[in-house]
Amino acid sequence: MASAQAVTELQDTNPVQLGSEAVRADQRDMFLQAERLIERRQFTQAREKMLQLSDYPLLPYLEVALLEQNFSLANEPVVLEFFNEFTGTPAERQLRTAWLQYLVRRNDGERFLRDYRWQNSTHLQCFYLREKYRALQREIRDGASDGILEPFWNEVSDQWRHGRSLPSACDPVFAAWANAGQRTDQIVWERILLALNERQQGLARYLTRFMDDETRYLADLMRRVHATPNTIRRFQEFPGKDEREREIVLYGLNRIRWTNHNTLVEVWEHFRDRYAFTPAERGQMESDIAVTLALRGDPRAKQWFEGIDPADMSDTARQWYLAAHLNTRNFQAIARFTDRLPPDVASRAQWQYWAARAKAELGHIDRALELMEQAAQQRNYYGFLASARLTLMPSLQHEEPEFHPEALHVLAQQPAAQRAYELRQLSRFMDARREWNHLRSGLTEEERVLPAILASEWGWYDQAIFAFAQSGTLNDVHRRFPLAFSELLTENAQRASIDPAWVFAITRRESSFQVDAVSPAGARGLMQIMPGTAEYLQRGAPGPNPRVNIQNQLFNPEDNVRLGTTYLAELLRRTDDNWLLATAAYNAGIHRMQEWLPEESVAADMWVEMIPFQETRDYVKAVLAYQQIYAMLLGKDVNVLAPMIRMQINGGRRG
Repeated sequence: MASAQAVTELQDTNPVQLGSEAVRADQRDMFLQAERLIERRQFTQAREKMLQLSDYPLLPYLEVALLEQNFSLANEPVVLEFFNEFTGTPAERQLRTAWLQYLVRRNDGERFLRDYRWQNSTHLQCFYLREKYRALQREIRDGASDGILEPFWNEVSDQWRHGRSLPSACDPVFAAWANAGQRTDQIVWERILLALNERQQGLARYLTRFMDDETRYLADLMRRVHATPNTIRRFQEFPGKDEREREIVLYGLNRIRWTNHNTLVEVWEHFRDRYAFTPAERGQMESDIAVTLALRGDPRAKQWFEGIDPADMSDTARQWYLAAHLNTRNFQAIARFTDRLPPDVASRAQWQYWAARAKAELGHIDRALELMEQAAQQRNYYGFLASARLTLMPSLQHEEPEFHPEALHVLAQQPAAQRAYELRQLSRFMDARREWNHLRSGLTEEERVLPAILASEWGWYDQAIFAFAQSGTLNDVHRRFPLAFSELLTENAQRASIDPAWVFAITRRESSFQVDAVSPAGARGLMQIMPGTAEYLQRGAPGPNPRVNIQNQLFNPEDNVRLGTTYLAELLRRTDDNWLLATAAYNAGIHRMQEWLPEESVAADMWVEMIPFQETRDYVKAVLAYQQIYAMLLGKDVNVLAPMIRMQINGGRRG
């Protein structure tokens, strides 16, 4: 075994052999030329180019593109040979999907069944079921038992349980399945729930007709609760005739949870003893009620929390129990609570830290110091905060994993690794990640750290970060927190007069240094800038503002970091240079952050704990911890969280 330092002594972890980069660059150009020729249907010239790319890793993608434009039964042997040679690869899946679509157009059921592998397309799934049913019918006519249909009916049931309407190709099979008595009341009920979760009210209404006469009221009631959650207050609508009323109650309670917490309590108190809720359902609902009341600042929250054993609480419930008592400075209750936590929870840095804070407030100084010292051993927000309180420098606890250098070399030479590398050189990041995931899927548990190390060596930082997390190898701090885009981030931080470690921490949390990252909300690029924010910053920038495609611009690292650091500097100005508030505002928006500022001053660590949005609360903790790590990696012996020890947050800090 060797330490990760040994990787620098390896000669060929890069799939491009030393001295051959110029040749590989020429091959990339030729690959792009061949692609364009295929798109223009200039197949003869394309084949000539492909002959010169026989050793280029991305040649299979050209073969797929060429075959897709030339599907015919004459080319069938070539297609099948490709399937066999590249089984399981992204290129094989792409070609197989296109081939199956071609066979559907030909209505060639026999070949379709032969070549079908599971597809994400419901149209292809339905065509498969139709053709398989026809094949089974032929077997039955030839003397096979009707019993061969039983496994098939299970497949049809799985297909039918879908939250959206399905293609008409499924209709004949669904009709036969229903005629065979497979469309049970319970299956219909399950699909109605799926349809409502997908907001497909029309489909749910259509499905209601298939419920049994005596249970159709369940579907009608569920649809009404979905449309008007306050229907759950009409207790007479729940006659107690069917156990599935319990599901409607839980569904309705979750629908009203954030709109009317008083109704939430009233309805649960009415129903909780009328139905046989499982212990898990009961515990979850009562935790949810306590959390909701705490979030609304309702004093009843504490009463509900007190009725739940800390060992049975979810992490969210424990968090809000803490916040509720911090809000009233009830350190006695916090101390009692932390003393009752199960050992595996009590040993977490968060609870060691707050147990220490509570005991210090109550005058139990020796025990408080003991717990604070234990928390300070951990590499996270609470550990660094504990170190700041103890005036100790945090320890990064960096430890490089051991591995066989030859194993890393072998991994780099794998075809999937080489294809991923080349696709990334061509900025085809999505395709590169598909190849990388294919490579990782074939590794053993012991080998999973290798792609993390290899991705790091290649400068593929986001995949290195994800792979380290998934492998459970968390102590290689240098690779998990790379100084990626170092010159770009440092120069822009200095231009904006902000801490470079803060910029690294924000970028690491936002995108893990993935340049093409897109959030569900539409934020883009390294620092996850929203297009609207970019336009606002562009309007305020000096000089002319040429019309550009903002969304594409945000995938350019230079533009993204320039805008991100400009925005951080503005948030810092609008929060009176309070980097803690600016960090929260970067995630949640400055106006929402200002809504969370208390009327009376509160200690900074307490304010963080009481941020009502879990996403922002977790974000702030992560960024502050990452900033401490990056400050040390940048060579600064400083405790970043030290200013928080005496910092007070109050409503006067408004931008």
